[in-house]
Amino acid sequence: MTDVELLLACQRDAGVFCDVYDRWAEPLLGFFVRRVGNPELAADLMAETMAVLFEQRMRFRDTGHPGSTWIFTIASRQLSRYRRRRQVEMRAVERLGWSVPALDEESAAAIEALIDRDPRSDLLDDALSSMPRGERDAVELKVVEQLGYREIAKRLGCSVVAARVRVHRGLARLNKSMEVSS
Repeated sequence: MTDVELLLACQRDAGVFCDVYDRWAEPLLGFFVRRVGNPELAADLMAETMAVLFEQRMRFRDTGHPGSTWIFTIASRQLSRYRRRRQVEMRAVERLGWSVPALDEESAAAIEALIDRDPRSDLLDDALSSMPRGERDAVELKVVEQLGYREIAKRLGCSVVAARVRVHRGLARLNKSMEVSS
């Protein structure tokens, strides 16, 4: 089944969501680990994204784009929400005296294996977060996910030419930001 077929099948049978989870848990985990650099946080964001996917499965429509576009749009929104609300949420957790359960060592090691941290990664993360979303998404799809321009265009819902322009402009902006930062 394609991702679109699978997501549509979830609307008829909630049990099919297990297949969505099996197919997308690892790619989403990698997506989050590369962006936050913390395996436990990445696992939390992946779980929250899966919960939102399940809750919103009835809203999915076949628009002609790959199902991954819808999935990664929700993942990106979850990451944005996390970044905006991180400080407020942590203060609330501390006020309530709650603790977030830790991952076991084996799970944390497996997640950490998904990334190679470079000393400049914090500079890169800052530069990426300051980029316009369209350019940032295009660069991440090209560089991190190593997708071709056709697939990038499909995921972003734009033409191949527009995808190329976004990647080019994003890389130029990133290069300029990194030169200034270093």
